Amino acid sequence: MKKIIILALASIALYSCSTDSSNTTGFEIKGNLSNSKGEAIYLEKLAQTGVTPIDSATIDEKGEFKMNHASPSIGFYRLRINASNFCMLVLDSAQKVTITGDARDLGNTFKSEGSPDTKLFAEYNALAQGQKMRTDSLENIFRTAMVTLKLDSIRADSLSKELQKPYEVMVGQYSEVVAKKIKENTSSFASIMAIQQLRPEEDLDIYKALDKGLTTKYPDNKDIKSFHGMVQQTEMMVSRTEAIKVGNEAPELILPMPNDKDLALTSLRGKVVLVDFWASWCAPCRKELPNVKRAYAKYKNKGFEILGVSLDKDRDAWIEAISTEGLTWPQVSDLKFWQSEAVQVYAIQSIPYTVLIDKEGKIIATDLRGADLDKKLAEVLK
Repeated sequence: MKKIIILALASIALYSCSTDSSNTTGFEIKGNLSNSKGEAIYLEKLAQTGVTPIDSATIDEKGEFKMNHASPSIGFYRLRINASNFCMLVLDSAQKVTITGDARDLGNTFKSEGSPDTKLFAEYNALAQGQKMRTDSLENIFRTAMVTLKLDSIRADSLSKELQKPYEVMVGQYSEVVAKKIKENTSSFASIMAIQQLRPEEDLDIYKALDKGLTTKYPDNKDIKSFHGMVQQTEMMVSRTEAIKVGNEAPELILPMPNDKDLALTSLRGKVVLVDFWASWCAPCRKELPNVKRAYAKYKNKGFEILGVSLDKDRDAWIEAISTEGLTWPQVSDLKFWQSEAVQVYAIQSIPYTVLIDKEGKIIATDLRGADLDKKLAEVLK
């Protein structure tokens, strides 16, 4: 079963905490920590490129410390006493933030004033912590059963499937709570972390709402611009994925063959066509080709055709692979690797990948391989 990742440690690398030149003010942090022994305390900025030291101070005999930083833009920070004793902050320019807590356990005891995003981030993190405890309890049940009952592989698999349903219910409930909270805080920078717990293809509307809120509030922030680009790309991918659903007309592809002449997918109308996305450099693709060749030999005289669409970028390697593998069906490629038009049009995320099209040009199946391909062709080409 999958694990829920704690927000404080997850997704930091996804959006770098960059700077903007539009604002030159900074923030101030004042702290008062109980049970301090005069330790040093450090403020670090978390970014895609790593952790950057920002400031440090010594906690005095009263448990107090103070830090300043000329931050021109909002970002994620870590305030730590040591590697395992820290808290996460979301700090914006011109904020005056007060931190209180127990110096022995800063992460679990700290409270903040003056930074609404830090408070919200802590709430998101508490939700994730609670979810982790619940999912861990299921995993503990499984591990305990494995040891005490000495389950064989069949019984272990059965128990795993039995526990999968309550796990999925937990994940669904957690996602609903997180989604609701993000909808209520679509202009909060802290929400950019929490939304990583949702699937963009399933919760695109929430991603778009957050994108709109953050772009309006932080129009010049590079992190928000990066998030905006990701949302746009996801929206485009979802749109294309919808276009290639079973029952829809297969999008047109017009790409060059090895002889440099263009071949259109629609020119194969009247036959059942398997569009096989592959590449000479793709080991799983090459491993699957014998299955494809057997299917072609078995059904080619029954109105079946294959169109091989390669994601190669090296023309010689592509043509050599066609010859070496003995591929006798039509082959096309624009030699643009993952920037190929085929990748964009058919929303391809990995290869090998196949799309089966009926005689009228409608998609009837996707991602068929091996025995599944043979079974479907036997059904269609009776």
